[in-house]
Amino acid sequence: MFDMKKQLIPRYAYLPIVVCLVWNTLVYNMTRFFTNKMTHYDFSIKLDSYIPYVSSFVVIYVLSYALWIIGFLVFAKESRSLCNELFAAEFVCKTICLFCFVIIPTTMTRANVPSGGVLNWLTNAVYSLDQPNNLFPSIHCMESWICFRGALRCKKVHPMYSKVWFVLAVLICMSTVFVKQHVFVDIIGGIVVAEIGLFLSKKFNLGRAYDVVRYKFISFVRPKKKTNKVVLKK
Repeated sequence: MFDMKKQLIPRYAYLPIVVCLVWNTLVYNMTRFFTNKMTHYDFSIKLDSYIPYVSSFVVIYVLSYALWIIGFLVFAKESRSLCNELFAAEFVCKTICLFCFVIIPTTMTRANVPSGGVLNWLTNAVYSLDQPNNLFPSIHCMESWICFRGALRCKKVHPMYSKVWFVLAVLICMSTVFVKQHVFVDIIGGIVVAEIGLFLSKKFNLGRAYDVVRYKFISFVRPKKKTNKVVLKK
């Protein structure tokens, strides 16, 4: 028998993860086709003018992608119910982001990055790969907050795990403004959207949708065999 505990990704998590990746790509990239020629708004406030560009934070900004993978895998392995609930919350959050990106397109003025140095080069690489739009709410902050809130629900990990994720979430949120990829309001928006998604997913048990789709798919691929009943005559 195949030991589920040895699986990196439990079978029940396949569908939520695939949906998460596809929906994220569509929301973040495809919305730009609709907003490319629209007026973009800068949500910078006075506080943003006092926040300097700090090149070292680009390391945290880039590493966050790997940290999310770890965070999502941990609560995916925690249990089917938690996996479904949190991935459903993530889907709701991305849907809210979609409406925000299309209805209120945002932009900002990035930092004048000095030449020379690996960190400055890495920042310029981030700038070239990611346009300064689709900023509010910050997906970086939203994903990190979901990972932190998910860590609080995990019982199969060390008690320090949730505390570590809180520190990581704060650092990632800080990195978004110190690298000048976001403004302060984007951080607040990301956390608020994360909380809305988590609340709606739990309140309406939205995670059950993954089980329904999974069951329908399995039933379609492996239909139950009809059994011919034999009636014995007396």
